[in-house]
Amino acid sequence: CWTIVVLCLTVGQLKYIMHNIFNGLFWFTLPIFLVVTNDVSAYVCGMTCGRKFIQRKFIAFSPNKTWEGFLGGGICTIIFSWFLSRQLAQYRWMTCPNNEFRLFPHAMECDLHHIFQPSQSILPHQIFELFPPSLVKMIPGIVEICSVRMETSLSSVPPLGADLLTTPCISGEPSHSFHHFELVLKNVYPVQIHALWLALFASMVAPFGGFLASAIKRAYGIKDFDSIIPGHGGVMDRMDCQFLMALCTWVHYNTFVKLATVSVPKLLYMYSLLSQQEQSQFIMDLVLENAAESLNSTEIQQLLSFLKLQQRK
Repeated sequence: CWTIVVLCLTVGQLKYIMHNIFNGLFWFTLPIFLVVTNDVSAYVCGMTCGRKFIQRKFIAFSPNKTWEGFLGGGICTIIFSWFLSRQLAQYRWMTCPNNEFRLFPHAMECDLHHIFQPSQSILPHQIFELFPPSLVKMIPGIVEICSVRMETSLSSVPPLGADLLTTPCISGEPSHSFHHFELVLKNVYPVQIHALWLALFASMVAPFGGFLASAIKRAYGIKDFDSIIPGHGGVMDRMDCQFLMALCTWVHYNTFVKLATVSVPKLLYMYSLLSQQEQSQFIMDLVLENAAESLNSTEIQQLLSFLKLQQRK
């Protein structure tokens, strides 16, 4: 049983790390830096503010960890992820996926994914409903959106489900009633939004990989797994949270990013999985679809005959 657990924690997790590398070094580098940032920030916040605001113990088997360190590390990690993801998105060798192994480095060229291009994003207004309105109004760039009450008679009541006319609120306008808050982010890389969710996971869930490692070390009466890194322990002491973070990154990429990713290498790979007959049928359908507008009926018949002849060979 323990052998299966160890294999799942090591070999199984390394599989997701390799997938993240092939999807682009961005998805390998960013999670590593987020976990390291969370560890360092939690340590600094715990040393400076530990047990000054919250006296309750954080985890019984790890008495040095504090609530201030846990929360402070999370806040610093989220802020750091916003700026780090923007910086990494500007390098093509970070964002381009690579499914080939080459001995010598070469220039990375690919069609840049839309999440690595600056754009304008509107945050969902449901997010601001979780916080007090007085606190939301302090956010720079926040706009109050009001619904407009039209002057109509009682008999002309708009039907249920009709489109609601909304506009930025004007102070003192009697026909305006508050509807929601809106925040437009300009010149922002969409990947920065993805980085915030990864940072939230790195702050709230990934540390529990370290807590599990701490519980194992306490059970065996040791402080660190090894002493190869002075002041930190062994390699496993630094990688206890990385494995869990790699799994989260892989799931996040395949759920929210990969759905919109279509590239020539991936199409060629899927084509190679088809049988020979399916490949011939695919080529025939593809050629006919593109040639239908530019060829007459005689040329199409000649092309079909040629394709059938190639299929028999």
